[in-house]
Amino acid sequence: MTTVLISGLGLIGSSVARIIKDGNSEADIIGSDPDDGSAQFLLDHRIIDEREEFAEAAPKADVIVLAGPVSVIVAQIDILSKLPLKDGALITDVGSTKQVIMNEAKKLTQPGIGFIGGHPMAGSHLTGGENGSAKLFAGSKYFLVTGSQTDRQLRELQKLMKSANVEWITTTAETHDKLVSELSHVPHAVAAVLVNSIADSLKDDPVGLNAAAGGFKSTTRIAASDPKMWTAIMMSNSIEISREIQSFQQELSELQAAIKDQDADTIFKTFAKAQKIRKSLDK
Repeated sequence: MTTVLISGLGLIGSSVARIIKDGNSEADIIGSDPDDGSAQFLLDHRIIDEREEFAEAAPKADVIVLAGPVSVIVAQIDILSKLPLKDGALITDVGSTKQVIMNEAKKLTQPGIGFIGGHPMAGSHLTGGENGSAKLFAGSKYFLVTGSQTDRQLRELQKLMKSANVEWITTTAETHDKLVSELSHVPHAVAAVLVNSIADSLKDDPVGLNAAAGGFKSTTRIAASDPKMWTAIMMSNSIEISREIQSFQQELSELQAAIKDQDADTIFKTFAKAQKIRKSLDK
């Protein structure tokens, strides 16, 4: 029987638990999370088998999945580096940035212990273990960043996660962090600023945000995501995110100038290019 410890039982961690249970009914899943509500929900629904403190459960596990915020993942890797882990144990994470995590993972020098960085490109504006799903990652890209794992340990992880139905992509930590800053981190930053800016502008309007319709809600849906998690992400990938925000600001300024100058040609080309690119994502 494979014993799996999942630390962090929110949306992603609880989805990992469901995926593993779906494809490996014999797996024993230990959950660790300070949130009593999420943990109890998963216990009641038999998505996890036990709940234990992280440091107590880790030495029992064959596979350890770190599913908390990036700052917590980094701290837990340091804890793991000082614990007597099982020989051959595999440690992985689902953090949204990889360079800071992979650097911290160099501390895991115990013989036989393997670490591989991971990140499923899936999520939701919903939070909490009750909103997890065995189908949350289906059809998504799942990035793997090679660490100290053996080929056997990599195959073991992919076997455990087989029912996730993902496309595995191996990349470097640097390439990963640049890509997700563009596709995930900056869009979240933009959505948050847009919501706050419009809310401030309309604060004295008697109707205000109550008039928000589909366009505004669709564009800003991701701004409803967990602020604690996104603070950790912004802090851990600050260089790439800052660079991409600067590039975004430049393009936005160019569109602003075109609007001010009544430059219909530039405005049209901007929207036409975006329309073509966005439609291609649905193919």
